Amino acid sequence: MASFKIVMNFKDTMGKNSTMTIADAKPTVTQAAAMAAMDAILAADVFRPGNVALATKVDCKLVETTVSDFYDAA
Repeated sequence: MASFKIVMNFKDTMGKNSTMTIADAKPTVTQAAAMAAMDAILAADVFRPGNVALATKVDCKLVETTVSDFYDAA
């Protein structure tokens, strides 16, 4: 079964990179929607890793993971 997550990378005002992951993303999410989410995160200014404000977008990816379960305990 495949699962999807969005991995967003930001640079803070001190020049350090920070990563934010959104689990259980829809596989149909668009690049435009992901970029809009990053813009909203920056505009809201509520995430401050290490008490430092996020400043710019660095990267954003939709990651698909497929898990094959080989063990059935039943």
